[in-house]
Amino acid sequence: MKKVLITSWIVAVALIGFAAVAEAVQPGDKPFIHVSTSPHRLDLGAASFAGVHNVSKALTVQVDSNCLHGPIMISATTLRHHLGAAIPPEHIFVRTKGTYGFVPMGRPVAISAPTSGSHRIVLDLQVQTGFNNMAGKYKGTFTVTVMPPV
Repeated sequence: MKKVLITSWIVAVALIGFAAVAEAVQPGDKPFIHVSTSPHRLDLGAASFAGVHNVSKALTVQVDSNCLHGPIMISATTLRHHLGAAIPPEHIFVRTKGTYGFVPMGRPVAISAPTSGSHRIVLDLQVQTGFNNMAGKYKGTFTVTVMPPV
């Protein structure tokens, strides 16, 4: 029995509190934050047994910014099979240089500290499957959010 996990990406950027960060840019410049991911669609791989499985391809989040911004967060929806089976976010794990190991995505996870300027964040992912997960494709969404500086 083979399980295939596929997820699509939607990138959301929260740009709240720019009045507080306007002083961080040169006069006349408008503050901006642009977030992109590579790849845009991520295949989480196939699992032929229950357990934790490493996703073979890392996800890269590119943040381009000319102002100070708060932490960057990532969250996941439940991965859903078209027949109704589900893998909850608590069974999806993310690791970056800032997380000090794999962290479950049951709640949003900070993947970057507050900073200014452009930077890249490389994410390693794992998915835990169980005997109750049906074989087939599962779809879900990861959301990347840029928080306001504190």
